[in-house]
Amino acid sequence: MSKGIKNISRLTNKLSVHFFSAFGLVCSIMVVIIGIVFMRMYEESVINEYVATLENNAKNIAMRIEEYAIEDASSKYLDYMAAIESVFESQMVDVWVMPYKKAENRLKSKYTNVAVSYKSLSKGMQKVVKKVFTKDVTASDQGYDEIYDTELVRAAAPIHDDGGNVVGVVLLNGVVAERIQVIDNAKRIVIVSLLIAWISALLLALFFSNRLSKPISVIRKTALRLADGEYAIKTGITKRGEIGELSDTMNMLSDRLAVNEYERERLEQGRRDFFANVSHELRTPITVIRGYTESLADGYVTEPDKVQHTYERMLRECRGIERLVGDLIILSRMQNPDFKIEKEPVSVVQVFEDVTRNARVLGESRGISINFNANDEYCFVMGDYDRLRQMFMVIMDNAIKFSHDNSSVDIDLNKEDSKLCIAITDHGVGISDEELPNIFDKFYHSKLQMNEKGSGLGLQIAKSIALKHNGTIDVTSKKGEGTTFTFILDSINIDMID
Repeated sequence: MSKGIKNISRLTNKLSVHFFSAFGLVCSIMVVIIGIVFMRMYEESVINEYVATLENNAKNIAMRIEEYAIEDASSKYLDYMAAIESVFESQMVDVWVMPYKKAENRLKSKYTNVAVSYKSLSKGMQKVVKKVFTKDVTASDQGYDEIYDTELVRAAAPIHDDGGNVVGVVLLNGVVAERIQVIDNAKRIVIVSLLIAWISALLLALFFSNRLSKPISVIRKTALRLADGEYAIKTGITKRGEIGELSDTMNMLSDRLAVNEYERERLEQGRRDFFANVSHELRTPITVIRGYTESLADGYVTEPDKVQHTYERMLRECRGIERLVGDLIILSRMQNPDFKIEKEPVSVVQVFEDVTRNARVLGESRGISINFNANDEYCFVMGDYDRLRQMFMVIMDNAIKFSHDNSSVDIDLNKEDSKLCIAITDHGVGISDEELPNIFDKFYHSKLQMNEKGSGLGLQIAKSIALKHNGTIDVTSKKGEGTTFTFILDSINIDMID
């Protein structure tokens, strides 16, 4: 028992580990995916925002330079550029104002702040500047720059003359390192947050895995104890859902096993009692036969009349054994669930005509009369004629056996709707209240001398035959006044026979 529980505990631990591993794996994958996606999105968001800011600044600077160039206000331009460069220097952004040499009226040199040819620009700078010059739009680019030897964000905007022609360009070169530092700091915060969330998720996974595996462990332990024969055990689980249904099923199994065990023990006890009774019933006649046989074999009985008497006693005992064995065979067949009797329409009136004819012969020597009354001549049932005759004959035999001399046995047959009620009443010694509940038990004998030859199986056979015909048998009795056996059988309509 303890070994089995240890095996269950190990199995439960494995189950808990499986649950935890599954939850942990899912949580880990989700944390990694969310972390990568979130950090990637945040990085792109920061860079895109930075690019958009530089593009907007380049566009604003270009518009102010256009105003100064058109008004030819070089002093205002210089003051403006000094302020702009001072502001952008702290942000690690260089402001380049370059002329468009291919323009017919290119930007005057006093409104530029770098003397760099287009060819001397880095590839990234050339790309955005060319786009501005050719398409007259604001442009940007991100990547490694050979001139600065670092990651740059380049944003450029066109400068127009009073006729709307592109005459120059404003190029902002922003170093990404500062933004990368911001991104790295944010990534560290995200990583720490995700680690905390991951650990919390693992703790929750551990909690729920134990919570899920615990009722399963209880159910498995219950199943193990049921296998050991503890059928009264219950899981004690009141959860809802599939676990609750499994627990209810286990409890139902426990109840059914308890009932089956009770039935098994009852049948086993009945079997033991049956063999004990059979042994007891056979022991007496066999002992008697053996005694008579030894007397004859040893020569103790030699007189012809005594020898003849001995043979007659031996024959009588053999017939008693034969009758007992025959009754046992019949009872065994009747109580076998697989035994099916062949049914056909049978007239109960005709059955009783046969029964009463034989019963009158049995009661004639004692002056016992047989009275038969039926309220309908068409009383039919679906059954076996011989078995029905045997059933009623058992009751009639007992009724005559226990009746007073010169009394009567009354048979009343009443048909009501779809039922037949047959009452067999004797006016004899009756049955005491103590004996009445036991009369249908196997090998039950009345203590009266008139029943000394009975096998104790007749009433059990009669009851079994009644059950095989879907009928019932009941008995009422009063000590010293008589006994009534009542049968209820299903009748059939005469039209069904046709």
